[in-house]
Amino acid sequence: MTMNAWMEQLSTALMLVSLVTGQPLAIQAEQAGSALETIEIAAVDTPDPTVQDVLLDVCESRSYGQDCAQTLLGMLWTESNNISTAIGDNGKARGYFQIHYKLHGITVECAEDLACSADWTISYLERNSYPKYVSYAVQCHNSCNAGNGYAAKSLRNGARLWDEPMAIHQAAPIVLAMK
Repeated sequence: MTMNAWMEQLSTALMLVSLVTGQPLAIQAEQAGSALETIEIAAVDTPDPTVQDVLLDVCESRSYGQDCAQTLLGMLWTESNNISTAIGDNGKARGYFQIHYKLHGITVECAEDLACSADWTISYLERNSYPKYVSYAVQCHNSCNAGNGYAAKSLRNGARLWDEPMAIHQAAPIVLAMK
C-alpha cells in the first residue's frame, strides 16, 4: 500500500472517530523523502436535539412512531408551553406535563426532565387504553370524564406545532439514544 493510500484510509477512519466523539483530531505522518504532513479533521457540530427529537426518541423506544410524539407534544404545549419548571395546581403539578408528582410517586427532577416525564406520560396513557383510545387516554391525563376539551386541544396543538422545531430549556442535558 502506498503512503498516500494509507493516509487516505487513515484520514477516513479519523473523520469517523471525530464525528462519533465530537472532538477534532490531528495526525502527523512521515512520508519518505519529504517533510511531515499534517492532516487536521475538524469535528462536525451536531445540532442540539429539539423537543420533537426527544419525544420521537422516547416513543420509538416503546415501538411507537410520530403519532405518539405529536400527541405528547400537544400535551406538553397544553400543559406547560414547553416550560420545564412550570408549577400548577397550587404546587401539586410540576414540569413539562404538569404531573402531580407526589400523587404519582415521581420526582420533581423527572417531571422537569423532558425524556423522563415523556416516558412516564406514555406509561400513564397506556394505563388508560393508549393507543387503542387515544383521545380517551389523553383526556385522562387531565381528568378522565371531564368534558373540558383537553384531549381535542392537545391533539390539535400537537399536529399544529410538529413542524416547528422547539428548543429544549432544562437544567440537565438531553442525550438521545444511538440509533
